[in-house]
Amino acid sequence: MAGGGQEPAARPEGPVVWLHAPPPAEWPAAAELIRMLHAERQGLTFLVTGDDAPPNRTGARMPALHHCAAPRDTARGAADFLAAWRPDICIFYPETLPMTTAAHAHARGSTLFLIARDLPEAWRRRWRLGSGMIRRLLRRFDRIYAQTRQGADQLRAMGVSSVQLSPCGPLSEGSAVLRCSEAEREVLARLMGGRPAWLAACTRPTEEPVIIAAHARGIRQAHRLLLFLVPDDPARGPALAQHLRDEGWVVALRSDDEEPESETQIQIADTEGELGLWLRLAPITFVGGTLAGEGGPDPYHAAALGSAIVHGPATDTHAAHFQRLAAARATRLVRDERMLAEAVADLLSPDRAAKMASAAWEVSTDGAMATDRIVRRMLEALDLAGAR
Repeated sequence: MAGGGQEPAARPEGPVVWLHAPPPAEWPAAAELIRMLHAERQGLTFLVTGDDAPPNRTGARMPALHHCAAPRDTARGAADFLAAWRPDICIFYPETLPMTTAAHAHARGSTLFLIARDLPEAWRRRWRLGSGMIRRLLRRFDRIYAQTRQGADQLRAMGVSSVQLSPCGPLSEGSAVLRCSEAEREVLARLMGGRPAWLAACTRPTEEPVIIAAHARGIRQAHRLLLFLVPDDPARGPALAQHLRDEGWVVALRSDDEEPESETQIQIADTEGELGLWLRLAPITFVGGTLAGEGGPDPYHAAALGSAIVHGPATDTHAAHFQRLAAARATRLVRDERMLAEAVADLLSPDRAAKMASAAWEVSTDGAMATDRIVRRMLEALDLAGAR
């Protein structure tokens, strides 16, 4: 995010929206919330406290973003921080909630919001469900947004009223759509001439023999099948192309401006920044790294562009996204060459691929309405504060 992470000498003029220590799992959603608030209300200043600021994955310019260390959660620390910043809105998360500071912010007239993906075990260890302390603290919040049913049930047990509690589901993490040259896409689509194709994205060297063996099996069923192979390191492209040619494959190398001709069996896509192009051309995507045990690209990139998703068991890098896609039956898990070949062959059926791709797209875009609802409530709170 733009804004530089520098603490200004004095509080900027206008309303201040403060996000305190978003947990790493919440960074994408926090960044999207800031982006949407900024788009709706240009005069806002955003303050993020904690060890890290949410990274800007949208590319949007937000010059009024500041990042500084978290205040000490003591009466004096809270008083000094709040006197300096005077935030109009405070956004907290259960994992990092500073009780003293939150109470002081409410007393000073700030509007408090809590965004809860899950409730930390420490809450249940530290406070008895329904205890007076937690009940009094939670009553100070204007809205508490629960992203899971279990979290909403636990918050009700802690005494949160139905007026405050707003079950919302996962929040938007911003657009996962990767850009590409539409003119380039049209040229390649014409060259493909309707050929069936699949994509292996960001593959590791140890995975590529499995992918190539699966492709060989696939060609036995669909002899015109084309593989777009995107190595994790583009610098490996020329050597990989030569190795495959030595094995007898007809290969086109993107970095040499070679395009998929009618006889091409494998297109090595070894140029930077073109994953969005290949995702648009392939109705099936294997997520590289997930067989090698090293993780890989965000599956939401494929989901957002209507590609059915196949992956290995190593999904920790984007675990939450894979879990949501799996719950919607929008992915296919494979563990070896045979399973990968069977998945690709099965998904060459347009109906099956389209069903999976549609489910994946719905998951990847889920949360936009929930985030918009939060933004609307926060803007109402700012309007009410301005009218006082």
